[in-house]
Amino acid sequence: MVAYSKVFVGLQDKDSFWLKLDGDVRVPWCVSLETYCEAVIKQSGIKSVYVDLVTATNLDSTTLGVLAKVAVYTQKYCGQQAVLFCLNEDIQRLIISMGFSSVFDIQHEFGDIELNFEDLPILDCTENDIKDVVIAAHKALMELTEDNRACFGGLVESLERVRP
Repeated sequence: MVAYSKVFVGLQDKDSFWLKLDGDVRVPWCVSLETYCEAVIKQSGIKSVYVDLVTATNLDSTTLGVLAKVAVYTQKYCGQQAVLFCLNEDIQRLIISMGFSSVFDIQHEFGDIELNFEDLPILDCTENDIKDVVIAAHKALMELTEDNRACFGGLVESLERVRP
């Protein structure tokens, strides 16, 4: 059985980028997520970034790493922290343990936001594209905490050894 997952994107007032993760979001989304988010956040008109995890049920480590990169892009190009909305206690514990409080403004309440979200399509990509994103995502997590560095260092080393 394949787990349900969707990723949605939207703009509010032409200057606030929204990213909504729904369900069990894993590696197959990560090339699309990173490619799209980086391109949007680098646009000069974007002033703020919001990540909505309210309906997310699970995020793998690669997805978490891509979100860490989204936070870094936001600080670099928008000059402020991205806001992350998370109501699920299990995911809250996960993102806190990964060091997200250092790069995100984490909110535990969420009001009604009226946005027209669009589905983010999964891009066709090669195995090497996926491997590159997995490596970069885990390196981003390793930058957040010593625990992450210890946890993911071996994985990154292994993947870099087998990369063509």
